[in-house]
Amino acid sequence: MPAEPDSPMKKPVLPILVAVSLAMPLMAEGASVFRDTGYPTEDKQSLRMEVTELPTFPGALIAQGITEGVVRVLISVDEKGVLTDWLVLAYTNKALADEAVAAIEKWKFEPMLVRGQPVPCQSELVFNFQAKGVVVSLNVTDVLAATLKLRGLYYEYEPCRFSELDRIPKPVLTEAPAYPVELERKGVRGSVTVEFYIDEQGVVRMPAVTKADHIELGALAVDAVRNWRFEPPTRNGRPVLTRVRQRFDFKGKGTSLARGN
Repeated sequence: MPAEPDSPMKKPVLPILVAVSLAMPLMAEGASVFRDTGYPTEDKQSLRMEVTELPTFPGALIAQGITEGVVRVLISVDEKGVLTDWLVLAYTNKALADEAVAAIEKWKFEPMLVRGQPVPCQSELVFNFQAKGVVVSLNVTDVLAATLKLRGLYYEYEPCRFSELDRIPKPVLTEAPAYPVELERKGVRGSVTVEFYIDEQGVVRMPAVTKADHIELGALAVDAVRNWRFEPPTRNGRPVLTRVRQRFDFKGKGTSLARGN
């Protein structure tokens, strides 16, 4: 499991409002990795969660006059319903992120189904904390940036835009996707776009296909990207998390990389 967030927090018994919003699932980890809307079938069932424990609102924050906040976490669940990875994408307060992750690790999951078959997937969870009651919601629009500002909330941690980085992250280790001879002979060619995060250590996190001409090519691209490494991305000299999109063109005699962004 990743190390962020890493500060242990005491859990006083305080009621909270936690809106858990499930964004569109992504096929992931060991299979063709596709966003739900990009997968070429309507015969699918989204990831299901059994919320066995809700986060608690830290008493220390209430003592400071903080009574609400938002956390976004990207999770990866395999075809057996096992939580295999998570990545904190944004939070208004780190203590809330600690509470959200601690709860997620105790939840149970039913995997996404495609044509009746369980498949690995990624989903973004949005926690909307308030120091009263408990509510579960599937509406991600509740936490749009404009809404946060109206509530007087701002992310103290979130992915840095690629254009805001000090420079384009320099690759330390990259490899082109494998292109099996049998696929080439069958004429399976085309483009694949992979979206992923580069964390503060330069490690690729949560790669997923946003667009692909062929499912098989999507799996090949993600398998390659998962092993890439970069120099840590920085903004004003400080390491940051950033999101990247990379296009691959599978041609008759190999694979080329278009410029990422």
